[in-house]
Amino acid sequence: MAAATTPLAPGPRRSAPRDPRGRVTATPPSAPGDGVPELTGLLQTTLEVDKQFALFAREVRRMVAFEGMAYRHDAEAIELRDGHRATHSATYDLVLGDASLGTVAAYRDVPFTDADVRTLENLLCALVYPLRNALAYRRAVQRALRDPLTGVANRAAFEQALARELELARRQHIPLSLLIVDIDHFKACNDCHGHSFGDDVLRAVANTVTTTVRRSDLVFRYGGEEFVVLASHTAAPGARLLAERIRENVARLRTIGGRELSLSVSVGVTAFQEDDDARHLFDRADAALYRAKAEGRDRVCDS
Repeated sequence: MAAATTPLAPGPRRSAPRDPRGRVTATPPSAPGDGVPELTGLLQTTLEVDKQFALFAREVRRMVAFEGMAYRHDAEAIELRDGHRATHSATYDLVLGDASLGTVAAYRDVPFTDADVRTLENLLCALVYPLRNALAYRRAVQRALRDPLTGVANRAAFEQALARELELARRQHIPLSLLIVDIDHFKACNDCHGHSFGDDVLRAVANTVTTTVRRSDLVFRYGGEEFVVLASHTAAPGARLLAERIRENVARLRTIGGRELSLSVSVGVTAFQEDDDARHLFDRADAALYRAKAEGRDRVCDS
């Protein structure tokens, strides 16, 4: 029989015995129990949510046995796991003020005792403020790496991702392709209809590219009217097909911002070669894009 939810309110509180499937809302107490200040200090050594969670799970395991622990924050698209799920669980919604910090669940093969529950709740108090800071830091980093106009990642994010994807491709011997997508005659959009309409065009093209590629592909606004796609596990033939789909889908855009128009893009494509560094890979795609422009635009060229 499941017990009623009991908040972990300010000041030391003892929870009534509960079914391990029950939920509690955790906020930090004004008088934390043993070990909380030390654990809080340890968790504050990192602002990366995944590392913080791993530290928390490691320290909790010293005091409460469990087979697995999970952290989930749907709004932030975060899902982390240490160990594995089991028959019994104790689940906690973490709340600080009016802000949800996500959900932590501990799993094990035998039921959690009332003493286990009290220990878990006490240790969760150590997590609340460090987690709040880590989530805020994560949002700030994401904002810094995102183009505010189109919502896709920006050039700084591209440079980081390219270095990472090149290393993976080289180490694991997997194909990687790079596409540069450039809106044809974009200056005319601004000159004829104004910069506000140009912004609408950029958003529409960014959305079209994003919805055309696979979820595993990465889309960036490189600058101006140029977008870059990093397609992992994609060799040259597949990259060429992807580029053609992007070109065709952009050409199907007939109305943007309430205005009718004819829109096209040119795409330069290249695939990773073993001796490539970031500059060589990008320069080959850029040369292919230049050729597509020189040959009349609204086309795909590869290199």
